[in-house]
Amino acid sequence: MKPYLIVVIGCALQIVYNNKPAQATKFVGTAPQPEVISKTGTNQTLGEDIIGYWKLKLEARDDNGNKILDDGERKKGFKNRYSFRFNADGSCQIVESYKGRYEVKTEGGNKMLYVFRKRVEGVEKQDPPADIYRIMSISKNELVLLEDLGNLVFWVFERAS
Repeated sequence: MKPYLIVVIGCALQIVYNNKPAQATKFVGTAPQPEVISKTGTNQTLGEDIIGYWKLKLEARDDNGNKILDDGERKKGFKNRYSFRFNADGSCQIVESYKGRYEVKTEGGNKMLYVFRKRVEGVEKQDPPADIYRIMSISKNELVLLEDLGNLVFWVFERAS
């Protein structure tokens, strides 16, 4: 019951946060744009590896802030009912309830995952901002993400069928 309550509270906070008006952004000069892994580019491994259905098996806080999932943090982690389905065309399904799209980018030498959720019709006026994760590791069966903003939280996913 506790993980469910955490998910409900998190969703409520996300909706409240997303209803704030967007701040104006000034563009001064041109900055180098991050590399986006393209389906037609030569560097396809990470973009192809992420395709599939991923179920969250562990959520753990980075208590010491070192951006490494330590054994102690892993042991204190808890299960959560969250999932992603990443499709080859760049679309995705979030928790089997929300539709969206995703992008994998390289920024400052780190692989980043941007997940853009489409707005909920009749509830939200605009699409919420992207959820941004640093891809800590990816293998055939495990995907480890680190939330980019807020409290440092690791999301450990396992590939599901």
